[in-house]
Amino acid sequence: MHSKSSNIISLTIFIAALFNILGCTENKSISSPPSSPIQKEEISLDWFTSSKLKNTDVISSSDAKLFVNNVYQTLDSNIFDPAFKKELREQNLKATIAEVNTKQNWSRSELTQLINSQLNKLAISHTRVFNPIEGEQLFRLFSQPSVPTAKTTPISAQIKGQIGILQVKSFVVPQITKVAVEQAKAQLSQTKIILIDLRENGGGVQSSISYLIEDIIGSNKVISTEKTRHGKALKEPYIFRGYFDDSVKNVALAEIKLSKEKNYVEYRTRFEAKKDPRPHFILVDALCGSACEVFAAAAQEHGAAKILGVNTSGSVLGGGVFKLKWPGFILLAPISQTFSPKGNKIESKGVQPDIQIPECKNSNNKCLEKAIKLISAQ
Repeated sequence: MHSKSSNIISLTIFIAALFNILGCTENKSISSPPSSPIQKEEISLDWFTSSKLKNTDVISSSDAKLFVNNVYQTLDSNIFDPAFKKELREQNLKATIAEVNTKQNWSRSELTQLINSQLNKLAISHTRVFNPIEGEQLFRLFSQPSVPTAKTTPISAQIKGQIGILQVKSFVVPQITKVAVEQAKAQLSQTKIILIDLRENGGGVQSSISYLIEDIIGSNKVISTEKTRHGKALKEPYIFRGYFDDSVKNVALAEIKLSKEKNYVEYRTRFEAKKDPRPHFILVDALCGSACEVFAAAAQEHGAAKILGVNTSGSVLGGGVFKLKWPGFILLAPISQTFSPKGNKIESKGVQPDIQIPECKNSNNKCLEKAIKLISAQ
């Protein structure tokens, strides 16, 4: 995943992308998207645990080149738009092969590090190779999510004078629920101004944005649109209003089913949504990605809230995972693109704040303090 401010990949946003696009089935396996050449196969935990390949294994440069070609062919076959940075991807492949030719032998670890370094230069979010150990860890994290507790819930509330601060660390379900959001909001019912703190929020499930965004932009308003490879040819989107109820066993699975079946989805707030008349401000940083950025863009483009902080990460492509030729290895590839309410692209650009707060580059206490000071002066 690409961040304009850093080459460091946020695992949080990776997890969010996988939750958002893939979900997990009842038998804890991940179905490949319709555009996948392995669409009848599933990636299960066994794909990672049964692999006998080790990072220290030494392979020849010829075998290394076969794997590199496999990675780029898989990316080409499944990317949301075959034309997206096609020339750059071809140049990137040639550069990677040229680098492989500089050595007679490679360890699997060295090769995957080289590939990921080269893929990072593409500046395409949600594009990365995972080895069996990384894949297993990632699989367990998103296929066996823990039940949120009072200590782990990503939403909390505090009051500073007349300002009610709602901190939202994630939009990943079930870590965040509608009930938890309502409980936190209730604590701020007497405040005159609302500040939603989205710093370090790596994103999550698209529909969970509605838990809060409808308070800001009101009823029947476009939050975002999402298109897969097959959705490019569609003229009219399928309209999805609101969110999935907390009782839905796996919201992420419900969303991937929606994305697969419709391919072009427009997310809107509910008809019955009631707008909170209080002034709203949203605080973001460079780690705000995926659904977090969609939230900020929707509030900004509807003129419903001021965005404070620094430019967000620009990481809104939806990721899907695909098996590679080496057992246990997978490629995370971008299979859908998300647009703002006005149809603007957020990928690579991010959301630019209405009011810049340089202190938010490091997401420290000074960032929040400066935001409160600016809001109080409004």
